[in-house]
Amino acid sequence: MNNDLPEFAEENDTESFEELNHSGYTSLVYLYFSDKEAGQQLAAALALHHHEVRSFEDAEELQSAIIVRAPQALVIDIDSATGRTARSKIRNRVISSFPVIYISSVDDFSQRLAAVREGAEGYLLKPLDVEALSAKIDEKIAKNEVLAYRILVVDDDEMLAAYFEAILSSAGMHVKSINDPSEILDALKKFKPELLLTDWNMPVCSGLEMAQIIRQNNRYLDIPIVFLSSEIQKKMTAIETGADDFLSKPVDPEKLISTIASRAERYRHLRKQR
Repeated sequence: MNNDLPEFAEENDTESFEELNHSGYTSLVYLYFSDKEAGQQLAAALALHHHEVRSFEDAEELQSAIIVRAPQALVIDIDSATGRTARSKIRNRVISSFPVIYISSVDDFSQRLAAVREGAEGYLLKPLDVEALSAKIDEKIAKNEVLAYRILVVDDDEMLAAYFEAILSSAGMHVKSINDPSEILDALKKFKPELLLTDWNMPVCSGLEMAQIIRQNNRYLDIPIVFLSSEIQKKMTAIETGADDFLSKPVDPEKLISTIASRAERYRHLRKQR
């Protein structure tokens, strides 16, 4: 057996990941291991600790999967050349809501310092202690749950609303969507969002009219409002009437995530200063 394999199970005792893929998981974890056998063994072990696990051996495939559905944690074996490639790509990721944990056989100051500077939230050594890894994943996920932004999406197009909700949820945000702007006041009271993402053109009332209704209430004077529209000429009107940002349709998912995250973070920071 490869000496770099995590030492947590005998090969013959390892169940297939498919056999362990049952209900009752508490988190979604992505693994990036160049050694397929080691990745499969770790996936099986983490599944026994109630983690849903997806394994990757290609950095491009991993990046695409993160955009579609971000994990709650990512574990990377950084010892191989392909592991270093994945490490480099993840370092510049736009979706940064999930913790990254490095696995390595190298234990020195320079490597650990590089990991800290790259934003890794864990650095575990081989042979791997799966109990410690699972505990670290649970700890970081619990911390991130507290930090997730609350985003309210308003769009009369149900498919678009669901699309925006999926993108923002994949980045770790708590998202609620409504399709009828007349429900906005009730949604604000119950959901207490930290940012409102709204379409410009809607029946019943426009996004602009809805924003003006919201601003009538002193409680919501400073809540960030980001407009969506395919009509770029509406941008100045939106900004002049109190919008915090304006995104043109079709919206690039990474642009959407970065804009919403930065606006929501600014709002949260200002509220803490009061």
